[in-house]
Amino acid sequence: FAATQRPLWFVSERGTPTVVSHKSRHVAPAGGRPVPVSGFSTAMPAVFQNASCGFITLHERIGRIGSQRLTLYSGLYDVFSPHGVLPGGGICVQKVPLGVTVRHIEFIDDASVSTSSRPIYVMLISREIEADQSYLNDDGLSPEERQRIKDEKEAARIKKQVEADLGGFDIEQEWVEEIEREDCFEVDRNLGFAPSIPQRKYEVWLVDASSQFSVLDKYELNEFEHGTALKSLFLTNVIEDSDETPEKSLFVSVGTSFIDQDGEDLASKGRVLLFQVKKSKGRTQGVHRRHAPLHLNLRSEKEITVGPVTSLSSLKSEDTYRVVVGAGAEVTVEQWGSGKLTQVGFYHAHMQVQEIVLFKTFFLLSDAYDSLHFLVWRESDKSLTLLAKDYE
Repeated sequence: FAATQRPLWFVSERGTPTVVSHKSRHVAPAGGRPVPVSGFSTAMPAVFQNASCGFITLHERIGRIGSQRLTLYSGLYDVFSPHGVLPGGGICVQKVPLGVTVRHIEFIDDASVSTSSRPIYVMLISREIEADQSYLNDDGLSPEERQRIKDEKEAARIKKQVEADLGGFDIEQEWVEEIEREDCFEVDRNLGFAPSIPQRKYEVWLVDASSQFSVLDKYELNEFEHGTALKSLFLTNVIEDSDETPEKSLFVSVGTSFIDQDGEDLASKGRVLLFQVKKSKGRTQGVHRRHAPLHLNLRSEKEITVGPVTSLSSLKSEDTYRVVVGAGAEVTVEQWGSGKLTQVGFYHAHMQVQEIVLFKTFFLLSDAYDSLHFLVWRESDKSLTLLAKDYE
């Protein structure tokens, strides 16, 4: 430790000295003393029974002239923890192994459930699982029944081909749903059985950062449903034909997309899920007694048919909070009221909306190929108007 004009720690990280700034609270401003820390010690007095090792500093305090402050430090936990890292630049990093892939993370900015001593986060994660395909090994049919079904399908195919020839069109250009996919895969039990295939399972986690990101609650998405967007935002509960002042509430919004088990032959769809973090009435195991248990409460879900949900943003206009959804080539403005989302505005972008950035009522749409679009929201007629775009 160096008690200089800027107190520093010199820590050996993998044999190389690394500098970490020493931060003190209530230190007298610059000019009071040339050296802020007037004394320090590594010997702990016997009165501190719970601190067998630590560090004490003495410095002049802000306020009364001549007053000083003793500060007891228990150590650099973030650095010397089992997963602590010093990447450089005077900062400390602590790795938290979760065993899953974290896609998105958002802080719950609600004082009723998340505090400085107990910060609560919501995460969108994915984990790899092995899907069992043992049902393909045996369909429960006898060889005669299997041959009969095969002959019926062949006869139906010949009939369809004859109708196509008489009608003067090519059967190969028919809609993709007519493709007989089961003919592309067959299990030869003489060679082996159908192996398990890797799949991704998406979940929404509610975690407590004060206890090593322990999972408080989780919500599993449906089969073949991928989580693509996550946003913690405020929504105003708008009640039509009411004189009451609408209230705003904090929601966790999740955007998803469905990919059919046969692939992406068909246009993808998605959903918008709205959660609220609530305190549980009962006590559950694994939760510290000082804090009330928390859980995710699914308030609403809306199916998006124009494409996968790729972006979620919060729009504030005239003290009304709404959610902006980017799905496919559409940008929709959804309003919360009566327990559901209602579309109040939209814009067709003629591109695949990848991300939406908002500044007040101005929108910036981004796409991997068609660059940027610049829009503005007008509350008077609830419309989105194109102001400019990158033509190059």
